[in-house]
Amino acid sequence: MHKLSLLAIGTKFGSTWMEAAKNNPNWEVAGCVANTNKSLRKASRKFNINKKYLFNDVSTALEETPDLDAVVVATPNQFHYNMSKLVIEHDLHLILEKPITETWDQAVDLVRLLDKHKKKGCVGQTLRGELMLRMIAHKLNNGIIGNIEQFNFECHWNWLGDPKKRWRFRLPHMFLDDIGIHQIDTIRMLLNNRKCLTVFADEYTPKSYPIQTLKATANAILTMEDNIRVNYFGSMGAKGESLGWYGLIKAFGSKGSLYRDPYGEPYVVFEGKKKKKGIDCDDLDEFLSYTDYEKIPYVLEDFYHAITEDRPPVTDLHDNINSHAILLAMKKSSEEKRLVDVQAEFPQL
Repeated sequence: MHKLSLLAIGTKFGSTWMEAAKNNPNWEVAGCVANTNKSLRKASRKFNINKKYLFNDVSTALEETPDLDAVVVATPNQFHYNMSKLVIEHDLHLILEKPITETWDQAVDLVRLLDKHKKKGCVGQTLRGELMLRMIAHKLNNGIIGNIEQFNFECHWNWLGDPKKRWRFRLPHMFLDDIGIHQIDTIRMLLNNRKCLTVFADEYTPKSYPIQTLKATANAILTMEDNIRVNYFGSMGAKGESLGWYGLIKAFGSKGSLYRDPYGEPYVVFEGKKKKKGIDCDDLDEFLSYTDYEKIPYVLEDFYHAITEDRPPVTDLHDNINSHAILLAMKKSSEEKRLVDVQAEFPQL
């Protein structure tokens, strides 16, 4: 069996991808790029990388690593666009961490480049590979509660980090850029990848949260295709009860409702019934693919098959750009205090 060869740019979250490749019979880690030699030596030992293919420079790595198939860009957000552009221009498949880019035009340009070079691009949406969420998406999209009409997503907990040591806590839109994008994409996943039509959103920081330079809380009203209304609330600056980042999910359809909290099993309540009914998931492998893999290992396994079977990956950049549009629209709505027409203000190709 021919293995695909992966180069990782970045060793912090990049290690998650290298670990997934190391444990997957379809992939091998070919090389690594990092700022420090200490990080490179650690990656070399852990993932058995030939020392010839440890680099401090992306361009050199792309030129000198032989027989590459794909590159994962797992760096701070501000480097995503330029590094991804280099990868595609070297005729390589792209794995890109989220959020995709800092601007909409950059994201659209990456999609254009993928089409020009006839390469695949996938986004590291971790929760697309969470088995329970995949099962819920399958059930919802096959009509377990009829046509979905309303959807609520809520999460809150208290999360702190030192901005001097952790770059994420220096992001002005930290909650949305780091956690919110996972949840926005999860909402789209559970709504069968529908596009968002309009957004009205707000970002703010509670007075009791110690880091006032970042936005720790976000809430929004989204109108999705088929006039599905979504209420979203997320906060990493909430005291007391902790409702983790997987969130409390409530979907309301024409036949009933589905509930899932991050600590329990999902259930449905049908119209006219009082009893909660658990969702049967004993036969997951009959309707879900690659159930031996979860989270990033699942995304990587799916990407292998997307490349070798010439089909879109499950987190295809062509589609996932729609999750990115929601993220950018929420920021714009909050800053300008108005309703944003997502399709008009974030036009695609």
